[in-house]
Amino acid sequence: MSKLEQSVKAHTAHIAANAILPEDIDYKNAERHIPFFKMIDSTTTSIVVVTDYYKHNYYYYSENLDKAFGFHNKISLMDHNWFRRRFHPEDHIINLAAVKALEFITQQPIEERKNYKFTFEFRVLNDENKYIRLIVQNFILELDNNGKVWIDMKLFDISPIQDINKPGVAVFSNKITREVIFTMEGQKESSENISNREKQVLGMIAEGLRSKEIAEQLFISVNTVNNHRKNLMDKLGVSNSSEAVSIAKSLGIL
Repeated sequence: MSKLEQSVKAHTAHIAANAILPEDIDYKNAERHIPFFKMIDSTTTSIVVVTDYYKHNYYYYSENLDKAFGFHNKISLMDHNWFRRRFHPEDHIINLAAVKALEFITQQPIEERKNYKFTFEFRVLNDENKYIRLIVQNFILELDNNGKVWIDMKLFDISPIQDINKPGVAVFSNKITREVIFTMEGQKESSENISNREKQVLGMIAEGLRSKEIAEQLFISVNTVNNHRKNLMDKLGVSNSSEAVSIAKSLGIL
């Protein structure tokens, strides 16, 4: 299974694990946003896509969703996973970043969960067999009665810089305080660049061993172990060892 397929699977699994029940939602709350969606459609060039995580489909989308990005079949675009599988292979990190963002949100007080914004830039293969670079801003609009994300809105725009060689990037932030919670960047052939020794160290980290214990078992210095840790985090686009282990498992490295 490719890294991209693995990341799609991880995202799908998270959504399934947080299923929404019909008794926990009221569509009157969703309907009140429709005038806002139409206003964006009529006054901007952004493509509006609103997802309903109870029905697992789009609650609202701009009529020119397909033509704007060079897709010929709007039916295919209605399949979330079909679209995610069109991501550039190096941009699989976007799917994993989405999972990380959702996991973070579930740990916050319910009254603060709508305060967060997920922005990502990535490359997607259209029906003209060309990669285009898109920028997406993702906002939470409605939660169910238990605080799970029910309705969200994504604003799609074509990036003004169509650099198809640059990996994607994701930024998760608080839209009220503007605090950046985390960033994740795609890496060119990141897992292929991980050496056998780095995989060995990563496996020991996953087992809960500290740098000193790893150094003793591998007969290397603690500094060397810490250098391996840093290299692993750089290659996997994460900020700490626990995230490196999590991403590595998602990618099938461990």
